[in-house]
Amino acid sequence: MDLFDLKFQSNLAEFSDLAILGLSFILAAHILLKKQEPVVCLSWLLGVSTFPLLTAICYVGFGINPFEQYAARKRASKHLAGLRRVRLPREQIIHSNDMALRSHDFSGFDRTALWVSMLHGSAIQTGNEAEILVNSTSAFGAAKAAIESAKEFILIQFYQIQVDTVGVQFLDLLAEKSKAGVKVYVLFDALGSHRLKTSLIRKYRDKGIEINRFLEVHPIKRRFQINWRNHRKLIVVDGRIAFTGGFNVGQMYLEGPDPERPKWFDLIFRVRGSVIGDLIAIFAEDWHFTTGKTIPADYLERHLEKSPPKTDSKNLLQIIPSGPSENNAPFYSTFIGVLHEARRRVWIMTPYFVPDKELLHAMRMAVARGVHVRVIVPKHSNHPITDLCAHSYFGELHRYGVDLQRYVPGVCHGKLLLADDDLILAGSSNLDYRSFFLNFETDLLMRDRALAAQISEILEGVSKHCVPLSPDDVSPKRVARLLFRRIMRLFAPLM
Repeated sequence: MDLFDLKFQSNLAEFSDLAILGLSFILAAHILLKKQEPVVCLSWLLGVSTFPLLTAICYVGFGINPFEQYAARKRASKHLAGLRRVRLPREQIIHSNDMALRSHDFSGFDRTALWVSMLHGSAIQTGNEAEILVNSTSAFGAAKAAIESAKEFILIQFYQIQVDTVGVQFLDLLAEKSKAGVKVYVLFDALGSHRLKTSLIRKYRDKGIEINRFLEVHPIKRRFQINWRNHRKLIVVDGRIAFTGGFNVGQMYLEGPDPERPKWFDLIFRVRGSVIGDLIAIFAEDWHFTTGKTIPADYLERHLEKSPPKTDSKNLLQIIPSGPSENNAPFYSTFIGVLHEARRRVWIMTPYFVPDKELLHAMRMAVARGVHVRVIVPKHSNHPITDLCAHSYFGELHRYGVDLQRYVPGVCHGKLLLADDDLILAGSSNLDYRSFFLNFETDLLMRDRALAAQISEILEGVSKHCVPLSPDDVSPKRVARLLFRRIMRLFAPLM
């Protein structure tokens, strides 16, 4: 090897070292700017300092958030969907909330109510009515009657529309209303309703239904997003009546008609009043995000008015739309706030219980203050892996003093929190990482004594069909079982 080759190799090695050093600085700067969690940030920086090239490949593949463009589009849709909403100043919200709580003789949870109001720049709504429907069977009957009475428009949004007898009949009913001159808009999640094929969608489009997938996975169009899902469940008819809660459209969600499926127990809310304007706004925003189009402006102008109808309802209501494009995890932070403010009880029903450290801590603090914290989960849900992950928390809950009960007859799919004597938080959100941070959800925060008393009776009835924790749930005797549960907890963020 001559002198020229040695010099060339030396220069090449020096250039390579400088390139790796430059890459490391650029990568470190990007990590410091984008990663806010100290542990996550330090982990990536440690990788950069030890294995810069390998870390760079891993970071580009897995560390850079590929969904920021989706979040920007979603936030833009809030302004481009034809929604003429003006944020109220803080002082006006505080005054309006205080007047509403005083006039309805409610006390407590004022900080939670103010937090929800500040998230969306609107005060507590008065003059609305909310009614609870137990089980999807009764809810579908009520929704069908409302749809059959529609004169102007129908908005439908579900995570899952199954291609079975119930799902097809539901779509056929919407097609009949479309034929009769009613404008019908249907939005469904592309992953949750993956069996709803393009040929079937085309069939109903030909029948006049405006129907679209939310975040369709389409490699040719460079759409690879599968992590953000639209988990909302919503039916709005003519801007006068709406249904929301935990139900989806399909045979399995009805009250136990399928012998191969567990008995399904769900909770759905039928609402009337000015709050429907907020539900229409949520749909209009999601529709614009999905299609790039607006629903007709006259629907918005007619039904997004904030003046409450004349009614003697004692219900105070706030809508909590949440999702990964929001910066404050609205449902999660509201749930934590209720746990911190409760004085007497917090009763919870959820089909999937995968809490994080902060939620467990809030439950522990509530129990320490003398609050009766009860959590009702199915003994066996329709997702066995999620059940295994949930089991890893049972021992901690027992030690904290949480009254955890497991529903035996089937899947209690209702998503609900009842606090003290008058606060209800209910909707589409589960108590898991997905609903907290990854899914688009819609929940109701209500103050209503009569409704709370009814829900209390329902939950007491459900408790009669529950079993407490077994000794093995609290403290597994087999080390292998304990180890397996701990391993499953590692996957909690994916549940």
